[in-house]
Amino acid sequence: MVADQLMDIKQFKKTLDPLIQSFLDKKIKSLSLIGDKQALGYLNYLKLFLMEGKRIRAYLAYLTYKAYGGKKNNEVLELLVFIELLHAFLLIHDDIMDKADMRHGIKTAHRFVEDKVNNIKGIDANHFGISQAILLGDYLFAWVYEILDNNTSFDEVALKKVKLLLSTIMDEVILGQMLDLNTTLYEKVSWEEILKKIILKSAYYSFVRPMQIGAYLSGKKFDEKFFEDFGKHLGIAFQTQDDLLDIEFDESETHKSSFNDVTQRQQTFFTYFIFNKGTVRQKSLFSKYFGKHLSSFDKKILRKMFEESGAIDAGRKLIEENFSLAKKLIKSSDLEEEYKKKFLELVALIAQRQN
Repeated sequence: MVADQLMDIKQFKKTLDPLIQSFLDKKIKSLSLIGDKQALGYLNYLKLFLMEGKRIRAYLAYLTYKAYGGKKNNEVLELLVFIELLHAFLLIHDDIMDKADMRHGIKTAHRFVEDKVNNIKGIDANHFGISQAILLGDYLFAWVYEILDNNTSFDEVALKKVKLLLSTIMDEVILGQMLDLNTTLYEKVSWEEILKKIILKSAYYSFVRPMQIGAYLSGKKFDEKFFEDFGKHLGIAFQTQDDLLDIEFDESETHKSSFNDVTQRQQTFFTYFIFNKGTVRQKSLFSKYFGKHLSSFDKKILRKMFEESGAIDAGRKLIEENFSLAKKLIKSSDLEEEYKKKFLELVALIAQRQN
């Protein structure tokens, strides 16, 4: 399947994607016995949805596994499929809560199903789409545990640590999402509150925990503080960058809904900046649009306001500072040079992303 060589993220995705598809094919085939064509159509959507991810989290687990001496190349790839299923599960449920229409350049799960039943008389298509999407997410989450429970390639101690870490991930992500929803109740929240949800939903989930998964599977001891410091800086940069992309680019460039944060009253560095450092006029203008449906013209007005207020420049500075700190931590770490190079390449790739 793969030689004993260290892959970059593009090679990793090219190798992992067929394993994801193979797993989904087997599961969908086993469920085809029910004979419901509509249900199978929804399940087959998962194959399309899962092909568009960058594989950052699974790659980070793989890279850490290799950096800490892991030798089971094929086996670790087969196991790390669970990270991508977990990510898809969380995205599907997140898209429902965010009322998002697009993800990865395709319709979100609930919109995909909604469109399938939109012309059926007497059916609440929106509610039906949400209901089926929740169930698709539930399937993915169940399959995460199936992969871990059925694995025989790694020792029970390592797998138990990974399963316990998975419970920690869910505690953190769900709490982070609850905090995220709670902050939508208010126009003005503190930066500390925003930072707390970023740490839980982005830093720990996307960076710290995947590194810990890789280290646990290797069976080697690791510097937890290094993982946390690196992951936190990368997480702050990553999430602020994501929030900036939501403002700066439209759907054709990011392949997902734009200004979703504003329409859903999401609290970000940029909303914090306007409500705390904007002029009276800017605060008033933003309050007018915060939580409202936005036309293309409205979005142009808001983009201009974010730019003129200094929020965009301040956000870019925050992003650059945290990417820089993450790179410094890698350079000063005890990792071998080969792995430092790959970690730095990953940081550079994330810094350049536009979706």
